[in-house]
Amino acid sequence: MRSSFPVLAAGLLIACKSLLFVVPSAAPRSVAKALKQDGINSAASQPSFDACSLAATAAVALTAAAVASRRSVTAAGRQSKIVRQARGGDAKGALVVIAGPPAAGKGTQCEKIKEQYGFVHISTGDILRENVKNGTELGLKAKGFMDSGALVPSELIVDLVKDRLTQDDVKEKGCLLDGFPRAPDQAQAMVDAGIKVDKFLLIEVPDDTLVERGCGRRLDPETGDIYHLKFKPPPEDVVERLVHRSDDQEEAIRSRLKIYHEQIDGITPFFKDQVYRLDGTSKPDEVFGLVTNGLSDL
Repeated sequence: MRSSFPVLAAGLLIACKSLLFVVPSAAPRSVAKALKQDGINSAASQPSFDACSLAATAAVALTAAAVASRRSVTAAGRQSKIVRQARGGDAKGALVVIAGPPAAGKGTQCEKIKEQYGFVHISTGDILRENVKNGTELGLKAKGFMDSGALVPSELIVDLVKDRLTQDDVKEKGCLLDGFPRAPDQAQAMVDAGIKVDKFLLIEVPDDTLVERGCGRRLDPETGDIYHLKFKPPPEDVVERLVHRSDDQEEAIRSRLKIYHEQIDGITPFFKDQVYRLDGTSKPDEVFGLVTNGLSDL
């Protein structure tokens, strides 16, 4: 198929040369005489010149198209190979990223998505704990930072995620990548690694609504249960022992939201064709309806 364009182009050039010599001699004398009487002395040879010009132009265009086609196929094949290699070569399932600000209801939606679509739920926290527990090479590297109280570098987090994406359960079922990438450099690293994101779900909730949700939270230190004074009131017998954590104070919440907005604004441009924004202010089931709409084309 690749060589058919140059062959066709050469054939057209040969045909136009033949036409140049055949048409004038083949034209009946009576026709030539009639044309001459009408003042069109060169009409017999003109069609051959126009046909040759058209053929030559077509030949050049077809040859250029052939070259462009080969380049496009080569580039697409190379990119496809990179993506397959990044996810283990035979990935079948979709890769969905879900992101949203603190208290946006992301955890609730993750549970619903797992149940509906069967994706493997992956969070960087889970990956870190699993690798540290199993004593993997990457886990031991991460443990050094964690034990010293330092943040695990983005480069190491990306390596951990890439390793998890190559495992059989993810390749077969697809995965829901929760809260990753968290920063623009992690998004860049995903793109550089050829990791193809099929859908980027972005839950959006106004800051004031998130502050209300966060400030109303209360922790039961004995059971670990989380209540909300408005949306999930605690039983009367536990109210006295509930704790209002420092992370759930308005100043702390707004500080986290500021950082979140700065990060997400730098992340989404890397996935602009995959981002699906949804309103997270409704009830969980209604928000999940928006999620299913966003995943309907997978």
